[in-house]
Amino acid sequence: MAPPMQSEIWTYFKPDDDRNKAQCIICNKTYSRKGRTTSSLKNHLKSMHPEQFSLFESSNNERQMQKMKADAHKILTPLQEAKKQLSIEEAVQKEKKWDTTNSNSKKIDKLIGEMIALQNLPFNFVEGLGFRRLIQELSPRYNLRGRNFFTDFVSTELYGKVTNKVKELIEKFDYMAFTSDIWSDPSSNASLLSLTCHGIAENFDRSLIILKWETFDDRHLGDIIAEKFDTMLTEWNISKEQVHCIIRDEGSNTKRAMRLAVLNDLDCAVHKMQLAIRSGLQSQETITIVKQKCKKISTHFNHSTIAQKQLQKIQDRLNQPHLRVFQDCVTRWNSTFYMFDRFLKVKDTLSLYINDSEIDPILPEDWKIIECCVELLKPFEEATRELSNSHTLISSVIPIIKMLGKKLDDYLTRPQDSDPIRVAVTTLKTEVSAKFSLLEENNLYVIATYLDPRYKHKFFTPVTEKNIKDDILKIRTNIENDVSNSQISPNFKAAKKMKIGDSLVKDTEQPGTSGTARKPCLKSDLPMIMAIFHDIIEPIKRN
Repeated sequence: MAPPMQSEIWTYFKPDDDRNKAQCIICNKTYSRKGRTTSSLKNHLKSMHPEQFSLFESSNNERQMQKMKADAHKILTPLQEAKKQLSIEEAVQKEKKWDTTNSNSKKIDKLIGEMIALQNLPFNFVEGLGFRRLIQELSPRYNLRGRNFFTDFVSTELYGKVTNKVKELIEKFDYMAFTSDIWSDPSSNASLLSLTCHGIAENFDRSLIILKWETFDDRHLGDIIAEKFDTMLTEWNISKEQVHCIIRDEGSNTKRAMRLAVLNDLDCAVHKMQLAIRSGLQSQETITIVKQKCKKISTHFNHSTIAQKQLQKIQDRLNQPHLRVFQDCVTRWNSTFYMFDRFLKVKDTLSLYINDSEIDPILPEDWKIIECCVELLKPFEEATRELSNSHTLISSVIPIIKMLGKKLDDYLTRPQDSDPIRVAVTTLKTEVSAKFSLLEENNLYVIATYLDPRYKHKFFTPVTEKNIKDDILKIRTNIENDVSNSQISPNFKAAKKMKIGDSLVKDTEQPGTSGTARKPCLKSDLPMIMAIFHDIIEPIKRN
């Protein structure tokens, strides 16, 4: 069988019958074809007949180009595609990294920058070995940048684009409410002032946007804080007339800042509540002693993995779940309640562990104090979670404070012999009454509560109710004057009325974040408390 004549080299050679040799047509010399390849024939043509070799190369290249064009129009199966052999040029091109201006490279840069921003990752994350290996495997041709590039990318380009979109969203708000707080980290010597915007657009979509974390390099004086607020509001093109109110803590410096900035502000109800709880617990020495004893035990377990394993072994013997003890932290809300509540749940386990250790035991009278504190603080813990929920309305503040006051009054009606924390309860009652004494004099609270269909007038006396109605009528008159002086489409007015009507019909559940495992004592007491206030106020109205 004659060898295939596919190569252009056979234009210059004649194959022998045994296919192991070939004779040059130009010089009639015979050459061996060991392995039946054409390499020796090409070498002969190149060395002995250079002109013919040039013609051979040109003809061969032209033939390969035609074949590549023909193959380009063929549809290959996945198996054929895998078997296809790359040319040297194609192999080099495949291994070549993308240029920084490549569209695929820019797309990956953008996605990595967004990942850093969304996940709050450090910029040196992109220089980690694990991340680089992942990118190399997923996209070998992508040239991964360093932290300096992504720092500049996120801080300028990405931040600029997000800023423009946020400003477009803010322009849809006629009025906005804000929450603000000052956060300090002594370990890093960092101090930040936050500003979070809350707004409702014309389509009644509610938005929450963290606008700024402003660094503090000076003392937290009211003048400096006021200047920071002015700077942040100006940066986002927000006028003071658009600021409905700012929720802040009870610090004297922030109060002074709001006065200097001429901004309507409110105390954070939860912060005031926690300050009252702290004062109440600190007023009784026996509670302080028990707290210190529990904190010492918590520290013992938190600093020793051996102690934790021994505690788990005891829990296994008692067929109890593995529960760790919590530690009280002065900066964490309700942490005293969580510590005492957990100690009660692992009471049997702790008692067995303490008997075999050198830790100061928790005496029966100490356990009694812990039980009373848990019972006292449980409504405050639920109130904290209710008011800290992002969906909670300001209208819930007055009802919740009223219910907490009723709980404290009920607690104080108990016999003194069975109450080891009466001093703390009395102090807590005094602190709550003092801190929230002016609550019903603030229109932002009373009008919101009065307009909430869940509460209406149930927590107000007739005099207070009359004043609220007068204030609402004044607000309505001002709004009607503003509407008559501005151009508002009838469709928007109709949509607004429809939305309000829908909200009154659908709003049958109380907002909150109480877990299913916790008994919602405040929620279950709400109908009872409202009935009590109704019975108190109705006779006054009739008279």
